[in-house]
Amino acid sequence: MTELLRNFTSFCKQTYAGLKQIKALSFSSLRKVFSLLEKTEKIAMGLLAAVAILALAVSFRNFYLSHSVLVPANGGVYTEGFIGQPTYINPLLAHQDPDLSLTTLVFSGLYKYDSQGKLIPDLADGMPVISADQKQYTIRLKRNVKWQNGRPLTADDVVFTIQALQNPSFKSPYSAMWQSTTVEKLDDYTVRFTTRDVSGPFLQNLTQPVLSKFIWSRVDPQNILLSNNNLKAIGSGPYAIKEIKKLASGKVDQITFTANNDYYLGRPKINTVIVKFYDTDNDVLHALQSGEIDGYGFTALGSNLYLDKDQSGLQLLALPLPQYQVAFFNLNNKILADDSVRQALNLAVDRTKIIGDVLKNQAILPTSPLLAGQAGAKPLAAAPNPAQAAALLDSAGWKVNPKTNLRAKKNQTLELRLVTNDSLADSDVAQALADQWQSLNLKIDLTIVPTDQITDSVIRPRNFDILLFPQKFNADPDPFAFWHSSQVKDPGFNLTGFADPNVDKLIDQARTTTDQQARAQLYSQFDQILQNKVPDILLDQYVYTYALPSDIKNITLNKLYDPSQRFYDIGNWYISEKRVLK
Repeated sequence: MTELLRNFTSFCKQTYAGLKQIKALSFSSLRKVFSLLEKTEKIAMGLLAAVAILALAVSFRNFYLSHSVLVPANGGVYTEGFIGQPTYINPLLAHQDPDLSLTTLVFSGLYKYDSQGKLIPDLADGMPVISADQKQYTIRLKRNVKWQNGRPLTADDVVFTIQALQNPSFKSPYSAMWQSTTVEKLDDYTVRFTTRDVSGPFLQNLTQPVLSKFIWSRVDPQNILLSNNNLKAIGSGPYAIKEIKKLASGKVDQITFTANNDYYLGRPKINTVIVKFYDTDNDVLHALQSGEIDGYGFTALGSNLYLDKDQSGLQLLALPLPQYQVAFFNLNNKILADDSVRQALNLAVDRTKIIGDVLKNQAILPTSPLLAGQAGAKPLAAAPNPAQAAALLDSAGWKVNPKTNLRAKKNQTLELRLVTNDSLADSDVAQALADQWQSLNLKIDLTIVPTDQITDSVIRPRNFDILLFPQKFNADPDPFAFWHSSQVKDPGFNLTGFADPNVDKLIDQARTTTDQQARAQLYSQFDQILQNKVPDILLDQYVYTYALPSDIKNITLNKLYDPSQRFYDIGNWYISEKRVLK
């Protein structure tokens, strides 16, 4: 700053000296001299004067530009399109988009995920202090947090929120997550959670957004679904609801949000966020292309939409999700109970070809969900090895019958029933998978079942040989529901019937410690067993495509656990800029 002032002072002195010399000349003398000049000389002098003024202006401009920098400034409007209608902008009730996305704009939790998917403090003033028995979590709150109505957020609000979740009258879909937990207020800005058992995944529960006790304690729990507060929500998040516009039919057309001036992490730079609501993917895509909205996000495997990466005015973010297309083997099938057969089927899969040819590169090679984010985690093998696959089947006794050109063993043809639902992404991948496997001279019977029937007719009774179906993991990769032997039968989600005492032990150990490094090591061992046994095949990993205008800067999104979390860092986005001296 001292150098800047010295340079500026010198510049001003030189300019002032020049002006003093001009002032020393009388105006009348200049006029007499000017009158003696020829017309061309007058024009030349005028041009020289204009050039001098322009040069002076350029000098000032260059000096200012070289000694100042652009910084984010408040301003701008961002408009995003949503599919569907808002119903509950209430974190106790929200369970589908768009409600989940809107709650992240309005509300805050004790913790949230950063750009790398790691848990960081939000309302909390640091990570929890965990007791020696790993059952108590003591958390201090930030003291500068206000609700959007100006009231302070305290421990009373946290306790009220958890007790409301536990209250069956509130009808929260998240109630079961909290039934074995108690919460107590230690002082106005300190709370303590106590779990009945040691729970490795419990920390993820603390991302639950907090409700205002002042507002919601005045609502009869029996009438919570009817409360106007479900739409006219007041939270502690980066944006507050300013206006809700409805159509004559009663449908919500758009909601306008304004930056929360009292937001504890600093006022968001973008002044206004507008959310417009549409009925279909094609409607919102048309709105994006026509300029009616600025941004839109979608999962290509769920919507069958596609955006050109070079589309003018847009920046496209490809954000990996913990969602996969998976081929589940029914291990109760005698053929698939043979490890060699499953290994052969795995070796025959060309994931790269499926992702490129079938999914148009709208997915990525999968990394084990148990190891995602860990150092050294690598995508699963992409290159197929049909020759080795054929050799494995030969050694297992499944020889090619020259008469039928199909593999058989003791007069039994190697025939398997592959089942999937009628979504375009799943049915197309299933067909490609069937073609790849049939190149090994086995017979694949492809059955496509309506999506609304597949749960009851196929999944619950385990009525398949191979099932191609999406699998979604949470932020915590606890695989208990998918792979513990206690979950083999419905309503468990261990669809393959895989049972291994070593796997059960690893799962139990990992979910009963809060030591995250120890959990990672246990999951690494577990993952190795799965890769060796091949009870299923991860085919590809879903990607969330987020189209945002190119003039929005400082977007730090890299990965998401759920699309609704895409606004977690919106307080740092900006459109407008201003110059300030260095």
